[in-house]
Amino acid sequence: MPETTFGADGLGGVSNLEFIDDKASFDEVAAWGVNFDRLMKNKNGQKYFAEFLKSEYSDENILFWQACEELKRERNTEKIEEKARIIYEDFISILSPKEVSLDSRVREIINQNMVHPSAHTFDEAQNQIYTLMQRDSYPRFISSMPYKRILSSYGQMEDL
Repeated sequence: MPETTFGADGLGGVSNLEFIDDKASFDEVAAWGVNFDRLMKNKNGQKYFAEFLKSEYSDENILFWQACEELKRERNTEKIEEKARIIYEDFISILSPKEVSLDSRVREIINQNMVHPSAHTFDEAQNQIYTLMQRDSYPRFISSMPYKRILSSYGQMEDL
């Protein structure tokens, strides 16, 4: 995953912040267990969380969230429109196997926004999915054996 900057504009506290360093310390990995925003700001944190979601067959949520982040970084209007259509087909369309769960109000906003897609076409949906991951998936992640093993391995590395 390339180095990246977040631009989530108020989504759970993640806004225009660089990823926290690629080599997480034990303290940083431990912080993932108490703060979802810290987890999502860290490249390794996102990677481990995505792997966990994949094991639960719900990685569409983080993949959608990451695609929205990438869309927000795009400055070329034609590419924005193309990426917005791809995101719609991959995650919003009811025909997609990776469809994310959104309420009808947010779906209607997206449908209206898709007439003239912008980098912020999916802001409401991205916020809803971020909240869903924070509320539902994150508590399972931090109590999972994979997270506990990650925490333990980082602790052991610092002891060397």
